[in-house]
Amino acid sequence: MGRNKDLRKKIAGHQRVIELHEEKIRQQRTKDHPDEDLIAGWYDEIVWHKKAIEHLNRRLKREW
Repeated sequence: MGRNKDLRKKIAGHQRVIELHEEKIRQQRTKDHPDEDLIAGWYDEIVWHKKAIEHLNRRLKREW
């Protein structure tokens, strides 16, 4: 597998995790008493995954 393809797969994986966490946050917010600690943890992970995507995109652009 080429390096660019590998980087794109990693980016897609991070994006999937972000989407899953956003869905979990939406579901938690619909509850009468949402668990704010869980929501905060998911937000932290979303931020981490977005930073990882930025890093991978920079690596991907260098390949061109």
